Amino acid sequence: MSPAHRSPERRWLVLALVVVVVVGVGVVAGVRGASTPPSAPATPSALVGAPDAESTAWYCTGQSNASGLAPGFVVLTNTSARTVGAIVTAVTDSDAVVHTAVSVPARGVAVPSIPPLSSGSWEGEMVTVSGGGVAVTQVVHGTSGWSQAPCQSTTAADWYFPGGTTSNSDPLYISLLNPTSTPVVVDLSFITPTGSVHPINYQGIVLQPGQVEVENVASEVQSASTVSTVVATRTGRVVASEVQGFSGPSAGLALVPGAARPEPHWSIPQSEDVDGGSSEIDVFNPGAAPESVTVHLRLASGPLAPLSDTVAPHSTWALATGAQTRIPHGATYSAVIDATGGPGVVVGRTASMPGSSPAPQAGMAMAVDAASIASPTDEWLVPPPGTSASPAVTGVVLNSLALTNTSGAAESYTVYAVTSSGERAISTATVPGGTTGSVSGAPLQNVGFDPIVVRSSGPMAVSEDAGPSGGIGVVTMPGIPLAAAIGL
Repeated sequence: MSPAHRSPERRWLVLALVVVVVVGVGVVAGVRGASTPPSAPATPSALVGAPDAESTAWYCTGQSNASGLAPGFVVLTNTSARTVGAIVTAVTDSDAVVHTAVSVPARGVAVPSIPPLSSGSWEGEMVTVSGGGVAVTQVVHGTSGWSQAPCQSTTAADWYFPGGTTSNSDPLYISLLNPTSTPVVVDLSFITPTGSVHPINYQGIVLQPGQVEVENVASEVQSASTVSTVVATRTGRVVASEVQGFSGPSAGLALVPGAARPEPHWSIPQSEDVDGGSSEIDVFNPGAAPESVTVHLRLASGPLAPLSDTVAPHSTWALATGAQTRIPHGATYSAVIDATGGPGVVVGRTASMPGSSPAPQAGMAMAVDAASIASPTDEWLVPPPGTSASPAVTGVVLNSLALTNTSGAAESYTVYAVTSSGERAISTATVPGGTTGSVSGAPLQNVGFDPIVVRSSGPMAVSEDAGPSGGIGVVTMPGIPLAAAIGL
């Protein structure tokens, strides 16, 4: 564990930069691993701030140093028509700190050049933005592959991760960041096919203000095919991410932000099972009541027979979709997951392609949660994987954008590329209820490193797949919902 001592000067620097911490969103109460449904409408844990907000904040964790499993960088994407300034405070697990100012151009993207920190193996970033309309995401890239994910725009008392594995000596880490002004005490618990695990070393973890702590799950939970994780605070609120490595023969890397609450509805807009590969939908029930879960599957040609199960409390349904004969190999399909009986479940997806396919071949991501599907503005931002000067990896390309209409009525959408001179429509369509639209090929690839904004007439689950990768589901970026203007 990192030393608890902090110098007064460093602490005040951190406190000054996190005064905009959001403390009232997504409170989860109850016993560890069980949640009470929030009384107010759920807010996404990643939400682009109101365009007229005076300031907003984002929190990123899960990156390693240059020699570690997941080195990377943060990406700031500005949807507004004005230049916005931000301060990035990077901190390591050995308490090294550096502050970097960055200017994000109007309708543009910035990758701040953060000086190397003097010590530490893992790092997190606290990003304070002087305005709204800006999203912060992360890109990580290591010897086994690359991944991208939103940072979090809120803290929470609990975080949930449905998937993960320590089989085949695959590395698995939980990264914790305390961006608040008070100490936080955290417990970690893990659900495996053989039961719950509560390692004594991962109980009562104390995180001081501004502290990063990363726990090696594989050292305590070994050779488990599926590992679901609960991060529960005894006091305070934190940010948590999961870092998963896949050692091969299908190699890959995944950075997965946690879910702040169980929800009754989730969506996976696009999936594909291929010969020689495997895929899995992990449905985690962290609550105290059984959940009746139905997975609705749909090809472009029509629906397939659904799959259902009763998921017991504190257990995970690891649904091997690649082994389902009703799902034809090589066909793209969508999945909508519904749960009844309690507050809901947490859903993720793991994809593994044949070792002969382009690298990376394996990846993992959250499904799109109900709060993100029901954007307050019916708008979503899909940030790019870096910039032309700082790409995620060499040869990065946008492969496909999928949009699942989760309502019961037909909804229309328009996809825009956002450029410095304005927005350019690249696709417009109307999709019946329960079906999926998609954009691929030249219209999408010509977007390059411009941000994408989706506007629709109703709820949509938005997800983009990028390459190089072995196939759909390996490297994804969800659409991040946009908040409405405060003045409305």
